[in-house]
Amino acid sequence: MERETVPEARRGASKATRIALGIFVSGTVVLGTTLFLVSQGLINFHPKQQYCLTSECIEAAAGILSKINQSIDPCENFYRFACDGWIYNHPIPEDMSNYGVYPWLRHNVDLKLKALLEKPISKRRDSEAVQKAKILYASCMNENKIEKADVKPLLSILRHSPFRWPVLESNIGPEGLWSERRFSLLQALATLRGQYSNSVFIRLYVAADDKISNRYILKLDQASLSLASREDYLENTTEAKSYRDAFLQFMVDTAVLLGANTSRAESDMKSVLRLEVKIAEIMIPYENRTSEVMYNKMNISELSAMIPQFDWLGYIKKVIDTRLYPELKDIGPSENVIVRVPQYFKDLFRLLENERKKTLANYLVWRMVYSRLFNLSRRFQYRWLEFSRVIHGTTTLLPQWDKCVDLVENALPYVVGKMFVNTHFQEDKKEMMEELTEGIRWAFIDMLEKENDWMDSETKRKAYEKAKAVMAKVGYPQFIMNDTYINEDIKTLKFTESDYFGNVLQTRKYAAQSDFYWLRKEVPKTEWFTSPTTVNAFYSASTNQIRFPAGELQKPFFWGTEYPRSLSYGAIGVIVGHEFTHGFDSNGRKYDKNGNLDPWWTTDSEEKFKEKTKCMINQYSNYYWKRAGLHV
Repeated sequence: MERETVPEARRGASKATRIALGIFVSGTVVLGTTLFLVSQGLINFHPKQQYCLTSECIEAAAGILSKINQSIDPCENFYRFACDGWIYNHPIPEDMSNYGVYPWLRHNVDLKLKALLEKPISKRRDSEAVQKAKILYASCMNENKIEKADVKPLLSILRHSPFRWPVLESNIGPEGLWSERRFSLLQALATLRGQYSNSVFIRLYVAADDKISNRYILKLDQASLSLASREDYLENTTEAKSYRDAFLQFMVDTAVLLGANTSRAESDMKSVLRLEVKIAEIMIPYENRTSEVMYNKMNISELSAMIPQFDWLGYIKKVIDTRLYPELKDIGPSENVIVRVPQYFKDLFRLLENERKKTLANYLVWRMVYSRLFNLSRRFQYRWLEFSRVIHGTTTLLPQWDKCVDLVENALPYVVGKMFVNTHFQEDKKEMMEELTEGIRWAFIDMLEKENDWMDSETKRKAYEKAKAVMAKVGYPQFIMNDTYINEDIKTLKFTESDYFGNVLQTRKYAAQSDFYWLRKEVPKTEWFTSPTTVNAFYSASTNQIRFPAGELQKPFFWGTEYPRSLSYGAIGVIVGHEFTHGFDSNGRKYDKNGNLDPWWTTDSEEKFKEKTKCMINQYSNYYWKRAGLHV
């Protein structure tokens, strides 16, 4: 379950506070929901009706029995009592590093998408968009052509500016020889972002203005690194060192597979890793990335004065394809941007000024190569698997169909979403989920009014207003049902079954440019833009929405109208309560009922809340996991 505001980090100092708040509020909401619904007459108990013997009830009961271990005393080990059966019947797949109900459900949704994408194209029945989805999938499944093409599609990119790779020297021909004199950091960064949707050093994107949430604006942030976590570069633990060693060898071996000399690759890639460690050192850690601190609105002229080492206007204009968006040709020094990490950018360009151009070029091209390895032949993927064994513990590659479903789903989320919804999501599910969500909303409000004794009246009033204003979005956005709109949206994509790599590059360009469509436009507050096949739930602070895509609304989280309601309240109901509380947690409470960054808790309420959470923080901090040698 996620919130669509500040991204979660894998590690963070505020973990205990987040756990305390989530359990304290969402647990209370869900526990109180049933009592509230009974008191309002929305759920009735019939003393004489003690058993449900329908086929659906028997199915559900059998499912529950298969998950538990009745030989374990729940008072001695509740985890084993509740989970042993499921764990025994669902060993971790070899292509995964962990497993649970969410990955299991994700796999089941993918199997349904596989069946839909493998149906023969029907010119009469399938829209243009659906035909494109099936062609993209078929090109990905054509493993013979992918193996035959081998590395050729990538080498054609590496032979042209700005992606000539210094480590390869002239080994792929004189046209691939890198020139320091011709190297342009701006050109390389802009091409990575604008053509390949790769954010390196800088993350440029369009999102709602936090303080004027009905308007879209450009935002600039630090970009991600090659490894999953900043700490993987900085910690001196045995584990972190093994990650860095494996990563370095992976870079070296990949360069050699592409034609580099081994000793040259070792030398150059060590410099690349050293650079990425330096970048990790200056990145703003998760615990310091608060909404208020990251709201730094200025125009491009002011940004250029603050960080003059980089042509910010030139970069933005090169990234945005004004052939697609001619109305953005007039972007100039007065264009407003939100700079989320000013200190990072100051440190970044001081660092880059003192770095060798060859190292910068090697790093930038590595990031492009790394992002495309899965579109090459198996020998590159098997080398990645050796690296993944160290990082993730996986021992086999994903099946090709699984990888291809993932590609199409990410590239064409609304096309695939409509295909899924039409086949696997009934409207009565939507109505039932909306009813359930409303019940939990009013249970929350009821508890807020009657049981909350630490909020002052002003804060409680605003909490009530925000709770009433939360919009629940269920199943799918309505616009995906409009074939004309979707066909128009992806009209630039021209896939062919024989050119998998070329198809992928088209999807990357489409992804790179799509969010610029919204720049300077109003935020459609009643709309939502989450893929229907997502197996997750979200809270969006800027729109004050809770979102439950169709992919999430499957058993065992959500049960249809023919099953006892208690099953859905006990499963998806917990998730609804959890997402609802994001609007009132340590980040959500900074946004008002309209989605504007405007902290609305009084100082008195904030202090009392901190006092209330201290005991829970202390309790969780004292839990010690002996096997890991860590406190929770």
